[in-house]
Amino acid sequence: MAIINLFSLNTAEQLDLFYTESGALKLNDLRDVMIEKRAPIGNNGAINGEGFINPNFQIRNEVQVIESYCSSQGSLGYYNEARMVNESFTTERIQHHYYGKSFIIITQESDFIIKFDYAIEEGTKNKVKSLIEELGFEATIFRLDNDLLRKVQNHYDWSAAKLDKIERFGDSTKRVSYEIDPADDQHPSQVDEDYREHGKMSHITFELPYDVVGAPNTITVKLYTQGNRVVIDEGELGGSPIEEFILYLLGELKALKREE
Repeated sequence: MAIINLFSLNTAEQLDLFYTESGALKLNDLRDVMIEKRAPIGNNGAINGEGFINPNFQIRNEVQVIESYCSSQGSLGYYNEARMVNESFTTERIQHHYYGKSFIIITQESDFIIKFDYAIEEGTKNKVKSLIEELGFEATIFRLDNDLLRKVQNHYDWSAAKLDKIERFGDSTKRVSYEIDPADDQHPSQVDEDYREHGKMSHITFELPYDVVGAPNTITVKLYTQGNRVVIDEGELGGSPIEEFILYLLGELKALKREE
């Protein structure tokens, strides 16, 4: 299962830092800086700090991108550890850390994508964002808001949704989750008809058409407003590169955002 966050990059304080006159990112310069910020790796393969690992150029959907792994620090929480201090047996509150793995993509069009393989790794999302911003960028989240999820619902076959902040006269319901059979076009969802105009959509599961060798005709995509998360089952891609599907999905979502 892949968990994805989408961002856009800008360099508001240093407009010419990584950009050409046409506005495209200078990926060569960016990769050089990322190599300088590489994560330290011990002789036993253990990651000993934050940074980037193997930033490389790729061509995805006819666009040049940088792809890299990233090591970022997360916290396991605080624990009271037993210690001897001046011959006195006591406890000390200690915070334990770990280094999480993520995969990032940066495009010439200033798209910045973070992919995690496990939900527990999402706890380092802000640290990954900070590592990119330390290179000289500002990273702005691509918001998966109610308006965008409604456009997805109107454009694609969907199978599940969740509504929050419901306000409907004579109804104390505050949130509702529901699933439908997308193949049944004769009997629309009564729940959706009753509530779609009375709440904010916070989740939708839909089928995105995708025509590549090795993948089915559609890929199931889950969008969540909380955390602006995208969730994809990589197994559905049948070996087709998930990096290319993510970029395709981002292009579709950006087009929907631009729609009036």
